[in-house]
Amino acid sequence: MNTTATAPGANRVAILGGGVAGMTAAHELAERGFRVSIFEPRAWGGKARSMDTPLPVTNGRKPLPGEHGFRFFPGYYRVVFDTMERIPFGSNKNGVKDNLVAVPTAAGEQRGGNITIPFGFWTGDIGTALDANWLIDTLLGGMYWLPKLPYGDLVTFVRRLLVYFASSDERRVGQWEKTSFRDFAHLGAGSNETMRVLVSTLARTFVAAKEDIASTKTMCNQAENFLLNFLGRNNNGMHSDNALGGPTTETWIDPWAVQLKKLDVDMQLGSSVQKLTVKDGKIAAATIKDASGATKDVEADWFVVALPPDKVSALFNQEILTLDPSLGRIKELFCDWMTGIQFYLNTDVVESPGHIGWLESPWRMSGIHQTAHWKKLHPNIAKEYGDGSVKGILSVDISDWHTPGVQNKKAADQLSPEDVAKEAWYQITKTSDKIHANNLVGWFLDPGLVWDGSKYTNDDPLLINTAGSWDIRPQSPTKIPNMFLAGDYNKTEIDLATMEGANEGGRMAANGILAASGSTSEKAKIWARKTIKEFDGIRAQDAGLYKQGKPHIWDH
Repeated sequence: MNTTATAPGANRVAILGGGVAGMTAAHELAERGFRVSIFEPRAWGGKARSMDTPLPVTNGRKPLPGEHGFRFFPGYYRVVFDTMERIPFGSNKNGVKDNLVAVPTAAGEQRGGNITIPFGFWTGDIGTALDANWLIDTLLGGMYWLPKLPYGDLVTFVRRLLVYFASSDERRVGQWEKTSFRDFAHLGAGSNETMRVLVSTLARTFVAAKEDIASTKTMCNQAENFLLNFLGRNNNGMHSDNALGGPTTETWIDPWAVQLKKLDVDMQLGSSVQKLTVKDGKIAAATIKDASGATKDVEADWFVVALPPDKVSALFNQEILTLDPSLGRIKELFCDWMTGIQFYLNTDVVESPGHIGWLESPWRMSGIHQTAHWKKLHPNIAKEYGDGSVKGILSVDISDWHTPGVQNKKAADQLSPEDVAKEAWYQITKTSDKIHANNLVGWFLDPGLVWDGSKYTNDDPLLINTAGSWDIRPQSPTKIPNMFLAGDYNKTEIDLATMEGANEGGRMAANGILAASGSTSEKAKIWARKTIKEFDGIRAQDAGLYKQGKPHIWDH
């Protein structure tokens, strides 16, 4: 990207937080000539990073990598891919983006036979005018594999999706945003149990949301994104699903930090913000504690708060809330747990070449055999990592920490890390015909979970877009003229707490500073979310119906 360094004289920026949102803001502003300092207490990349595990290492090998949870990059992402293209990596033509590997399938694992869905579909617009019946057939063809769900229930669910796809933006925000996904899918008293299984599986497995509180707008926006992705209309030439070809920090975050340093970003790791000082209606300084425990006041012209919502709420004092009372509502946003555990195996045999959902798991677990996608950069991990005994890594996300397990009958949040690992491994192997108990070498639970002997604290909870939360989620600019918010909880086009959402939040903050400072540099690109064009006519009609207080024509 070529930008003109036209930052005005007031160009000092302090970015508080070095996750994806903070690093994105730093990247965009540094390219445009701003003097950027970024402060991060733990590790660059935040929840997106990978990390060294304490598992045994011998003969000069690298530590085995662990992570908060497995990464995947749907083809409909835009801002993350744009950033990746601007991060050099070896001889890659498209930088870090070329480290992405196509994920070919998604599999539902259950006793009695696993079902695999290929992600072949299209990589370019199929160029065919669609109609509702064609879409019903297509969606049913992709969803028939879900367990214990009669065809009639699937038809009902798909028709509900079509109501959303054909709804106006006004109705999406005004009605469906305020409606839980469960209510939208007509899962009230007396509804079919199989339908409840379907909605619960989708909500909890794919976005770690509970169907009784998740926003219909968020859930159905992702369904629409995936459908457009499969049709080749929303993927910019990318495969429908992608994963990195190695540990995230090695293949993305570390090269990104190197690039930021080349752009003269002052990167201060081990430094956390303690408080913000207000003077004359603006942020005058941020008090920073460094790795040694010493504190200092950092002055800047612009401040970007790139922290998760729970940390943001704790930072804002009454003086800040008096200047912008709307910031007090951030604490109302709901965060839940979706936390990863990695299992290190003595075999490179895989259950599935792509994503796996353990459909009988009460903990709503999903995962991926990471090392199956690392063959280009890491053809033999036993030679590179650990003590040579590990040949494969199965990375698993536990999406429900509050439902009793199968073997020990306790919820994950009531179990020690060792017992969480035992129960999760049991739930995986009890339906597997390829991975067995004797394949396990070791495991690693996200260190953001801290067990004190009776309960956990979670340093990295996940924002859930509950029904009605859109009105609480902030834009990046605040009523404090030199303070901007950057995070996946901003009102973003992707509308989901993801790497894409965090990147968007960082770009929104950068654009806010560009506008407020009077910079003439080009704004950071943010792509508008797409809808299904064949429904443009009925969506326009529905805008009128919604304005008149009438229901959608298909909503019955």
